[in-house]
Amino acid sequence: MSTLPESIKKKQFLVTDDYESMRIMIGEHLKQLGVEKILFASSGNQAMKIIKQNQGKPEQIEFLLTDMIMEDGNGIDLVKAVRADATLKSLPVLMITSKNEVGLVIDAVKAGVNNYIVKPWELDDLSKKIIDSQAKVKP
Repeated sequence: MSTLPESIKKKQFLVTDDYESMRIMIGEHLKQLGVEKILFASSGNQAMKIIKQNQGKPEQIEFLLTDMIMEDGNGIDLVKAVRADATLKSLPVLMITSKNEVGLVIDAVKAGVNNYIVKPWELDDLSKKIIDSQAKVKP
């Protein structure tokens, strides 16, 4: 069974997706990988509020998973907002998408994502992408 290193399992994750069913599924996958602290946001704006409200607190967001395409904007805009904040430069970001279009992936990388994963995925793939995203964090 897939799992994550203890250092990652202990992080506070934020899952952002405009579809509740996707948030639930991603949350369940994270729990299967050993993650215990998971918050959820249904939009990029809500995600940014959660990130800002929890900065410097024990609930501080330490890993962001965000959908690329959402009704209120997109995950790329969220990543740009995160990367524009100097205190969030080292927040690992994994982009989730159903679109495997090169242009969108390039836009996501330019915005500052650490990695991306295409729906649907296998649990092992999600684990590897999370570990890889953490490894690509620039301090």
